[in-house]
Amino acid sequence: MSRAYFLISISGGGTWAFPVENKDEILGKINEPDNELAALNENGELTEEKFNYLYQRIFELIRSRGLLVGEDIEMDEVLGEEEAFPNPDLTLPPEDLSYEEAISVFKGEGLIPG
Repeated sequence: MSRAYFLISISGGGTWAFPVENKDEILGKINEPDNELAALNENGELTEEKFNYLYQRIFELIRSRGLLVGEDIEMDEVLGEEEAFPNPDLTLPPEDLSYEEAISVFKGEGLIPG
């Protein structure tokens, strides 16, 4: 049996579970601000204000659509058969990533492939 949830881990911010049938939709939604950040950065147009707005949008989408493992959903509900601990499908940098750090992170595809 495969896992019923896909997991996004935020460095220092927990692991969030989403029903696997919503994976493409969720990744598509968070990929929008991610792609915009990468494009702005590549074009030299990423300002601190734009970064703060778009980067926070990623986390707002995750929190509004996901279940925090250990609080909203039990860990054993998100584990695959062979897992002892949730293995995230995607790991994001911390929510408090600085603008200066973002310059080196948001290149190419950004944080989310595709």
